[in-house]
Amino acid sequence: MRNRTHLIIGAGKMGGALIKGWILSEIITPEQLLIIDPYPSEEANKAIKAGALHLKTPNNKLQDVQTTILAIKPQKINELSNGLSKYLPQDSLIISILAGTKIEKLQGVFNNHAIVRAMPNTPSSIAKGITGFVKNSKVNNNQTLEVMKLFQALGKVYELNNETLINAITGISGSGPAYLFYFVEALERAAIEHGLPEGLAAIFARETIIGSAALLENSNDTPAKLRKNVTSPKGTTEAALKVLMKKNGLEQLIHETVHAAIKRSKNLE
Repeated sequence: MRNRTHLIIGAGKMGGALIKGWILSEIITPEQLLIIDPYPSEEANKAIKAGALHLKTPNNKLQDVQTTILAIKPQKINELSNGLSKYLPQDSLIISILAGTKIEKLQGVFNNHAIVRAMPNTPSSIAKGITGFVKNSKVNNNQTLEVMKLFQALGKVYELNNETLINAITGISGSGPAYLFYFVEALERAAIEHGLPEGLAAIFARETIIGSAALLENSNDTPAKLRKNVTSPKGTTEAALKVLMKKNGLEQLIHETVHAAIKRSKNLE
C-alpha cells in the first residue's frame, strides 16, 4: 500500500470539493489520502469508502505526510495545532485555504514549516476552479511545483506576489460562485412569476447561464462585446439592461457585495 502522503483537515463543502477534484483528476489516489474531520462531507465519505483513511484526531499515522491541506473554520486552527505539531513531519508543506488567516498567524501555529495560503473555489470539484496562492520564504521550488500541480488539476492557478490580494480574490472568486447561483435563483423566480411552470423555469434559467458561460469561455470577445451582440437597438434586451445598468443598479450592487466579502475576510485576520 502507498504511503499516506496527503492530509486534509476539514472535509466539509470546500474540503470535499478539493477531495473530489483531486481524486477525479487522479492527482491523488484515495490510498494516499488521510482525512481528519469528525463529520466528513458526502464527497469525503466517498473517498473514505474508496480507500482514504479517516481519522477523528491527529495520531502517528501522519508520519509520511508530505502535504497538509487546512480546510477547517479559521476559529478552529488553534485547537488543532498542538495535536498536529506532535505528529506532523517538520518538512510537511502546509497549504491553508482558511479565509482571513494570514501566513503570519499560520507561522505562529506551524513554526518553521513551509506555508502556502491559497484561495480556491467550489468549481474545483469539476476541474473548473480558479486558485490564487502566496507562500512564505520556507517554500522551496519542489514544493511550489507541488502546489501548482495540485491546483492545476482543479482548474487554473496563479501565484501572487502580495498576500493582501488574497482578500480580493476571496471576494471575487472564492465567494463568487454563490453570487452566480443566487442570480440563477432570482432568474428562475422571475420566470415563474411571468408564467413559466416551475420545472421549465429552472431549466431555462440554468441553461441560459450555462450556455452564456460556455460562450464566454470559448470566445475571444470581451464580456462587454458579447453583451452588445445580444442587445438590439430599442429591443427587449436593451429595455432590460436599462434597468440593470441604471444608477445604483447591478454594478453598484456587485461592488457592495464584493466589498462585504472582502471586509469580512479582513475582519477574520
